[in-house]
Amino acid sequence: MIGFGVILYGFSVYATDAAAGADFSKTSLSLAYGGSVFAGGLLALPVGRFADKHGVRIIVGTGSALGFLGLVVFSMATEPWHVITAWWLFLGPAQAMIYYEPAYIAINQWSLPEDRARTLATITLIGGLAGIVFIPLTARLVSLLDWRPTVLLLGVLLLAVGGTTALLALPGSRSDRLGAGVVSGRGTLISSLVHDHRFLLYTVASMLILLATQGVIAHRVARFEETGFSLTAVASWAAVASAMSLPGRWIAPRLAQRFGAARVQAVIALFVAFSVLLMIDGTTSWQMIGHFFLFGLAFGALLPLRSMVMGNWFSGPAFGGIMGTQWTAVVLVAATGPVLVGALRDATGGYQTSFALLAGSYLVAAAVILASSRVEPGHAGADEPGP
Repeated sequence: MIGFGVILYGFSVYATDAAAGADFSKTSLSLAYGGSVFAGGLLALPVGRFADKHGVRIIVGTGSALGFLGLVVFSMATEPWHVITAWWLFLGPAQAMIYYEPAYIAINQWSLPEDRARTLATITLIGGLAGIVFIPLTARLVSLLDWRPTVLLLGVLLLAVGGTTALLALPGSRSDRLGAGVVSGRGTLISSLVHDHRFLLYTVASMLILLATQGVIAHRVARFEETGFSLTAVASWAAVASAMSLPGRWIAPRLAQRFGAARVQAVIALFVAFSVLLMIDGTTSWQMIGHFFLFGLAFGALLPLRSMVMGNWFSGPAFGGIMGTQWTAVVLVAATGPVLVGALRDATGGYQTSFALLAGSYLVAAAVILASSRVEPGHAGADEPGP
């Protein structure tokens, strides 16, 4: 929750004209953030394979320390390359270690299949507090302290909470209630996944969803600020959107158990697409409020479903490696989302084209998810009881 708050949701405030956006261009900031997502994606596979063997304690502790270092460097940046260094070398790897991916692997190791829906709902519900707390908190701190002290203070918070969690709360080795089994070799695993058409289709859908999501979250505060709304008002509604995501995070895994995770995810992606369409104009209060309201409801439900789909299809001792392989491919594409949005905004003088394309990405993703659920299992995992 702290990691998402100070990195993902924090960036949406850092990029505004009231913060780092006053010192650096949107393109530079977007390149820094997009590159960090790319760097995190490169580490997803080794992090997943490490977690398969050793659990997530060392991963979370290391990620918290890297996140702290990155925020310290960012807070001291005076040139664009300083910002890029902070995000690419420190905050990118931190994302691979303290976001949901290690949590998904830990859930697969620690929870029996019948318990995973409840466990996923609990984890993502707690994660959902990040936007509620940190968007208005970061905006308030920026207005009181300026953005540089704010970033430094949030970095200290990340180190304290992440380090304490790793040292005191997490087991020192993997806790696999289902048995460790044999973890496939890297070459064998990747070769198997490349020939699994269901895995490939679902990975493409995940690429489109994450690309669009990264672009929306990174730029939505700046988007509505640009159309005339105050930073305080937009940050408050963004926090409301995070609050609206909480019911979806809790309910979606249960709906997925009943109706099929892939089917439920495809329907929810359509609602997210509609919420992004409201941003294309974004000049009226009802469009801003409608976006945050609908995006919060739908996005909260969307979050835990990838883990459920993949857990149903590929659960086992190599689950971390499989998820890491997919996440690497997904993130390498999705990292371009914030950069594309920022570059299009600077090139066209507005965000309209960018958000039209992002809405289209969600629509295509919904269709591809449904297509993947109808493909026969390939070489990499067991079949799902339903789409």
